[in-house]
Amino acid sequence: MPKRPDILAIQLGVGLILLVLLSGVMFVVPPMQVAVVVASILLVVYFFTRPLIALFVVFCLRALLDLLWWIPGTIAGLNMMQLFSAAVFVLVTTQLFLDLKRLQSHPCFKLLLMYVVLMTIAVLRCENILANVDSIVRYISPLMLFFMVSIHFDKERYRFNLLKWIAIIGIVPLTLSLFHFATGQMGSVELHGYNRLLGGYKNLHNMALMTLFFVTIYVFWLGRAPHKFARLVFGGMVLLVTFTLYKTYIRTGLLGLGVFITVFLVAYKKYRTLGGVLVGGIIFILLDPSMQDRFGDLSLMFDTDRVALDKRKLGSGRWGIWTMSFGKYMDQSPWDLILGLGLGGQRGMTIDWVRLFHTKNRTLDPHNDMLLLLFQLGPFGVMIYLGFQVQVIRYALKLRNAAAASPFARSLAVYVIALTIMVLVTNSVSNSFVHRTSPGWYYWCICGLMFAQWSDLQRRTKKKPGDLHQVEEGAPQVA
Repeated sequence: MPKRPDILAIQLGVGLILLVLLSGVMFVVPPMQVAVVVASILLVVYFFTRPLIALFVVFCLRALLDLLWWIPGTIAGLNMMQLFSAAVFVLVTTQLFLDLKRLQSHPCFKLLLMYVVLMTIAVLRCENILANVDSIVRYISPLMLFFMVSIHFDKERYRFNLLKWIAIIGIVPLTLSLFHFATGQMGSVELHGYNRLLGGYKNLHNMALMTLFFVTIYVFWLGRAPHKFARLVFGGMVLLVTFTLYKTYIRTGLLGLGVFITVFLVAYKKYRTLGGVLVGGIIFILLDPSMQDRFGDLSLMFDTDRVALDKRKLGSGRWGIWTMSFGKYMDQSPWDLILGLGLGGQRGMTIDWVRLFHTKNRTLDPHNDMLLLLFQLGPFGVMIYLGFQVQVIRYALKLRNAAAASPFARSLAVYVIALTIMVLVTNSVSNSFVHRTSPGWYYWCICGLMFAQWSDLQRRTKKKPGDLHQVEEGAPQVA
């Protein structure tokens, strides 16, 4: 039981409310949903007493729940994934409020305050709050988890074990993807002439981005492999996961992988390995017609000979969506340009492209997370999000260059730098680590581990009052 009375009161109150709700839920929902609700209650009861272990469970469950989208039915209009995300968001936000004193010393605390203010304004300016509740969770929960991980993973063995368990959990979606491929169950998505591997996921882009993340985690462990056998194991995992990513034919994932590998090897100064990877990649692209087809739009962007070519259709329509939506945004009122259009405002910005190139009455996001933030939160929202990433890279560089940093700390710092630059690129060309909850959770989790490692280093190297320091022999004495 917790020693703090405020935590005990919250625990008892939340437990009572959930118990009452569960009593009614058991009579109206299928058994699978009841099991999920019971698991959620146990997580809530445990969260405030053991937040560290609860966070372990959250990140392990998240990757598995991505594969359980088929659970039937909803509760209050929300499916199991939405309920899980909302529950974690509420719990983490409550815990951070209780940890406010510890939170204030975080290097990104002021950025968080500004981001929350902009999100509040965006909610107030939203035309339909109920239709955009998921966006609130989607945009805030990754950063809340980032601060939670930064605060509570205060020992290196905790950080090591979380990264280890994430890598172990990644075996599940990898196995499922390989099973689908081996049995010919590529998935129900056939897009642009390709039968694409869904791998048990409901959404193709979620599959690609989560697979991309698991590739990076195995590359991290490959870089830390202590002996030949471990290098063979992790090298094999990297190749297998990369293969499943390739079979999605999602350009964002493949581009992100190329960026991550390049930055990772440069940071480790593995220039010979990088040269071999680049040569192998170029040969693969030259010999693989599907890669030439998927990335052929890049060459068409600079083609001035084709008079009839409508470049607004290139990149699955990205170029047209970006230019037309940005032009429409610039036509808005000065207040809208400064504060954004509120949550859901991005749909109105892309409507012209949709009407021009789509026969179906539908709405689209701008296929660019930077534009997604710009249209809803305004330019300051984009600057704050990028400010978080600047701070991440800044402190990762400090950690990597610190003389007292452990080998694990340096490896983690390099990993975070490569991961952040990869996220910056993928966010700029698609709806990825902002728009999609699971990839965002895992990215900001890794960033939180890095800040926890930095704080741990600062505590260990900080001199206590009265501590003696060693003076080198022959050093001049001060009179």
